[in-house]
Amino acid sequence: MMANNMSRSAGLGALLSAMVAAVQWRLLLLWMLIMLIPATVVALPLWKMLGGMMDTSVHSAEWAQHFNDLMFSDVIMSLSEHPQWLTAATLLGLLFTLLLSPFLDGMIVGSGRAGRRLSFGALLQNGLIEYGRMFRVMLWSVLLYGIVAAVFGAASHMTEKHAETAVLESQVDAYHSIVHWVLLIVFVLVQSIVESTRSAFIADTSLRSATRALGRGFRQLFKRPLRTLLFYIVVTLVGLLMASVFAVARIHVTAFGMGFLIALVLSQLIVVAIGWMRTARLFALAGVARSIVPGSRPQAEYR
Repeated sequence: MMANNMSRSAGLGALLSAMVAAVQWRLLLLWMLIMLIPATVVALPLWKMLGGMMDTSVHSAEWAQHFNDLMFSDVIMSLSEHPQWLTAATLLGLLFTLLLSPFLDGMIVGSGRAGRRLSFGALLQNGLIEYGRMFRVMLWSVLLYGIVAAVFGAASHMTEKHAETAVLESQVDAYHSIVHWVLLIVFVLVQSIVESTRSAFIADTSLRSATRALGRGFRQLFKRPLRTLLFYIVVTLVGLLMASVFAVARIHVTAFGMGFLIALVLSQLIVVAIGWMRTARLFALAGVARSIVPGSRPQAEYR
C-alpha cells in the first residue's frame, strides 16, 4: 500500500514538473509568432473581403462597436456567394499549419532533450534538425487518424440503420450518444499514441527512426495505459480550460479602439495556451517513456 502511494505521488510530481517545465517564454513566443503565418494567410483575404463590403457603409463605425445581427446575416450571405476565395485561403492556411507543425514539434523535442530552457537560436536550430523525423511522425499520424475516421464512418452507418428501425426518438438519441463516446475514446487512444511517439524522441536521444518511435508509442500505451492516458487527459483538459477562458474573454471584448489591442492579446493567449498544452503533453509523456526505455536518463531539472 505504501509503495502504491509513493508511486502515485511520484507520478503526480512528474506530471506537475512537466507542466511547469513547459512554461518557457522563448518557446511559447516562437510558437505564437510562427502560428501567425497560417493565421495571416487566412485572415488577410477575409479582412479584404470584409473591408470591401463594410468600409464604405455609413454604419461601419456603429458596427465596429456593437454587434448587429442584420449586418452579420448580410455578411454571411455575401461570403456564401463567393465561397471559393474563403475556401482557398482556408486550405492554404491549413497547408501552412501542417508544414510548420513538425518544426514546432522539433523545437519542443529539442528543449525536452536538453532538459533546460534553450535560447531562440537553439530552439530554431532544433526545429530544423528534428523537422524530418517529426514530418515522418506526422505522416504516420495521418494513417492513425484515418482509423478514427473509419470508426466514425462505421459507427455512423450503424446508427443510421438502427435509427430506421427505432420506435422512439430517445433510442436514436441514445445511439448518437454512444457513437460520440466511442469516437471520443478512439480519438484519445490514437492521439495518446501519436504524442507518445513524439515524446519517445525526448526520452531516447539515440532514437532516429520515426517507425521505431511509433512502435514505442504503441508499447507505451500497452505497458503504461493508466499513466499515459491520465497524463494526456489531465494536461489536455488544463490546456483547453485555459484556452476556453481566453476565448470567452475575447468574445466579450469589442475590437474597437483600445479593445482591439485587448482582443489581439487575448487571441494570442489562446494560441499560447495551445502551445503550452502541446509542450506539457510531450514532456509528461516523455517521463512515462523513460520508465520503459532501458538506460534512458531521468528528467533533468529545468532552469
